[in-house]
Amino acid sequence: MGLTAMLVGSISGTGLQMMNNALQKVPLSRRPWLHVGYFFLGGYIGQRWVKLEKELVIDINEIRADKGLPPMIATNAWIKYENPE
Repeated sequence: MGLTAMLVGSISGTGLQMMNNALQKVPLSRRPWLHVGYFFLGGYIGQRWVKLEKELVIDINEIRADKGLPPMIATNAWIKYENPE
């Protein structure tokens, strides 16, 4: 999941720069260092998104456990959730 999110974010970052150049009606390869910069920025955001999503699911399950509710459906298969003792 992490590698896929990183690749999707990287491709999206580069695509945003190319779309920006297309909307400005300038050559797509103008300022190629921005393509590389947005590639790495998109990859970082993709990686951070996965970590943030896992942290939110763990927090939600802890809140549900405090209220006496079961954890969210299928979170045990999605992340390595450890039941509090």
